[in-house]
Amino acid sequence: EILLKLKALSDAPAAVGVYSVDDAHLKAARRNILLGGRITAVDAANTGHDGVTTTLVAVGVCMTRYDGAMHSWRTTFLRHDYNADHQDVVIGLKEFLDRRSAQGSVDQRDKITYLLRRGITASMERKALLLRANTPWRLGHGVPTPLEILTGAGSMDLIDEMLPILDQLLLQQKRWVFVSERDASRVLLTIAGALNPGQIAILQKGKLVLQNMVERGTFDPIRKKRVLDFADKLGEVMVVGGFRATAQSPAQLFFAHAEHALEAGVIALADATLQPQRGYPLLLELARLGAKTGLAIDSFGSIVEAAYAKERAANQYQAARIMTPH
Repeated sequence: EILLKLKALSDAPAAVGVYSVDDAHLKAARRNILLGGRITAVDAANTGHDGVTTTLVAVGVCMTRYDGAMHSWRTTFLRHDYNADHQDVVIGLKEFLDRRSAQGSVDQRDKITYLLRRGITASMERKALLLRANTPWRLGHGVPTPLEILTGAGSMDLIDEMLPILDQLLLQQKRWVFVSERDASRVLLTIAGALNPGQIAILQKGKLVLQNMVERGTFDPIRKKRVLDFADKLGEVMVVGGFRATAQSPAQLFFAHAEHALEAGVIALADATLQPQRGYPLLLELARLGAKTGLAIDSFGSIVEAAYAKERAANQYQAARIMTPH
């Protein structure tokens, strides 16, 4: 009953409603867009190590198309806590210990590092989609503007870096679709769960999702105005939709530009039906697999352990765990 009454909701997008997609449209989307190499997918993976002496973060990004084109990048960086060249060693160590005291326990540091590495990972995905993809369509993972980017994940410089990128990718470009597997609204996922196999639905404008994210952030007045202005603009042209690929798969949410929302939903659905048991776009799965492979994520822990062993400090400073891969 709720799905049937979507058009009666206030401030509903123009294409709001439920649509059944026939096999002819799905085949056309696969032949002309997906297998024709006219859409590029980007996904990423990250992992890290948080020890007493250092915090190490590694991020890998992969961009792929069904016509065989694939590119991947990786980067590794350290968190620099102490300058060993300080003129007064005692004063330098005191400042260093004061900073570590403010960080709290190792578990608290993990939370900060985890959020920041998610922000950096999401930023790299979106920069790759904008700057490296040259196809008419772009396919991404998660919410187009995740919380860790809009709030800077504790780094205001990240907001300054990414707002222009998001503006070009999401406002100036119009043929894009993001499929959210985890960072989605439970309410909208519940509603989308009522869809039949082969159906898509345009549920609402994206401004409610963006407003909830901005309200959870902490900004200085200037940056808060910039983020609010961007969220207002994007919220009017972005829509949230849902689809169910098969009877065996769960419903998924997608985000698209309002002018091409139905086409975006058909493309996402056509790709998701290639995985009947998952109902999630296969091209994004390939991009995630490429990112993990390029990052050598399965052997990362062994590389860290070998580095400690080389310096004859195998168990002196190493934390109890390697960061969980994302």
